[in-house]
Amino acid sequence: MKKILSIIFLVFTLCSCSNKNKIPPAIVPAKEMSEIMWDMVRAQALAIENSRKDSSINVELQTKALTNKVFEIHHITSSHFDKSYEWYSSHPDIFRLMFDSLYAQKQRENDLKMKERYNHFGKDSLLGKLKKK
Repeated sequence: MKKILSIIFLVFTLCSCSNKNKIPPAIVPAKEMSEIMWDMVRAQALAIENSRKDSSINVELQTKALTNKVFEIHHITSSHFDKSYEWYSSHPDIFRLMFDSLYAQKQRENDLKMKERYNHFGKDSLLGKLKKK
């Protein structure tokens, strides 16, 4: 009897652990959620930048308008995003991976911009002209 109970307990434990981090169908998939969050960060930065250039712009209203535009672009409602965000917040391992992914994406974009900037300078530089001679 003890063996049967321990086997049942083991199976129950394995089943409960395996579904712990499975994303439910009602939640926005991790990759898409990461893209939405990235766009929201950029929207907020744009609102702040716009308000610095034009003091008549209300940052909160601009942020809300741009956030709604992000939801429209990604075909998602505010409540669906909030529900998904809450779910990811309660699953820190997955949430951390999403933020790591956002950071890596930003780093790649910055590296690409720097590479393009230096490649542009390299073509026009004195060093480039000296190498041709």
